[in-house]
Amino acid sequence: MVERMSSARRLAYALGVGGYQIGDRVVIAIALYYYLPPPDRGLVPQVSQEIFLGVLTAFGAAMLVGRIFDSIADPLVGYSSDRSRSRLGRRRSFLIYGIVPMLVLPALLFWPPGVPGSALNGVTLAVLLAGYFIAFTVYVAPYLALFPELATDAGDRVRLATLLGRVSFPVVVVYGAAWPYGIELGRELGLSSQDAIRAVVVGSLLIAFVLCLLPILAVDERRFTSTVSSELPFRQAIVRTFSNRPFLLYLGAELLFVLGTTLMAPIPIYYSTVILGRSEGFAATMTLAFFGTALIGFLLIGRVTDRIGARRGMIACNLIFAAAVGSLGLLRPDVPGGPNDGTNLILLFSAMATLGIAVPGFLVLPYVIIGQVIDYDTVQTGSNRSAMYFGMQGFLIKWMYGIAGALIAFLFVRYGNSPEQPLGVLLLGPLGALACLLSALVLVFYPERRVLAVVARRGSSAEVEGRLRP
Repeated sequence: MVERMSSARRLAYALGVGGYQIGDRVVIAIALYYYLPPPDRGLVPQVSQEIFLGVLTAFGAAMLVGRIFDSIADPLVGYSSDRSRSRLGRRRSFLIYGIVPMLVLPALLFWPPGVPGSALNGVTLAVLLAGYFIAFTVYVAPYLALFPELATDAGDRVRLATLLGRVSFPVVVVYGAAWPYGIELGRELGLSSQDAIRAVVVGSLLIAFVLCLLPILAVDERRFTSTVSSELPFRQAIVRTFSNRPFLLYLGAELLFVLGTTLMAPIPIYYSTVILGRSEGFAATMTLAFFGTALIGFLLIGRVTDRIGARRGMIACNLIFAAAVGSLGLLRPDVPGGPNDGTNLILLFSAMATLGIAVPGFLVLPYVIIGQVIDYDTVQTGSNRSAMYFGMQGFLIKWMYGIAGALIAFLFVRYGNSPEQPLGVLLLGPLGALACLLSALVLVFYPERRVLAVVARRGSSAEVEGRLRP
């Protein structure tokens, strides 16, 4: 008989999100800042800034190479986890394999072996990113696959997803505010900019390791899940996954949403230094600006989902996000006390507060929707293939991360990321808004009512697997 996890164990599971997201921010945000820094910050670009093939920079190319290997790993990890019969658990065993390389390889990014701008640094960056992204997949795809197995009905999924959001959001927000301040503090203590960044990175990854270890210790799959291993051959499993039309519609919307939100990752640090003319520490204030409205959103997200459904909730969140970040294109670079400074601050903090309204939906509702999709598949195949769905989603999302990273690098190099040439930074907001508007449009066609009706008639994934389990 399946036991219900205690609140403490659920909290431990949820804290894992904060751990791997901290590691991801180290790679996506801090590494970008380290390799392509704004001018006059005591740093030099670590890789060449020349553009080749019309659009690629060395950093963008390294990111794409890493994502290629990463995307190959996603379906393989998902397929292997779904078929696993490990005594440690078909999900938990992969968490154990992935945790150490996932949190060691990012640290090595900040000790490049060659001189700044060298080809050696570019090659090393690509190799380390490939290794990191593979390890990330080994940990994260099975971790996410646990979600619909630990929470088996719609109400429980909203509650667990809300817990994931309530835990991970403060961790990510506080971290997003802390790492720029940590760099500034390191400088004040006499460290060079490079050493200050390295200290922040090592400390961050140690915290991330502790948080990622908690789900491994808390989740005993033999006690808390009831699942049937998949018997589908690899090719048939992929074909079956991509023949699920509701999944394709959800996935298309999710990819556009990921593109839009990833383009926003550099905003706090670059808007603070390039647009507002302030220090990196001011990014902390910017990041915390939407904290209050986000807390209100977390209190309401369960009721809103019950009233309008997950699909319409995600559409609303995309529209709110697009309105907020689209307005950032109206900013004009200035210095504290300058003629545009007051307007910039009002516009920027208004946008950040508006973003806070959408954040809870982004952290909660995708879990609910993909849970619906997995239930829909389970009643048709008779086995829970959560990891394959998360793996195939990860396969394409990692490509989108790579495209976004390459696009950011291209915008910065071609159009500038300095106060004298700020267009590359200013374009991030409008492009992110466009991506989220398209995401909302795709979600209009997601057949939520039909999916829920099919699952209701034939039983939830847990009920189906319970009937099949010997």
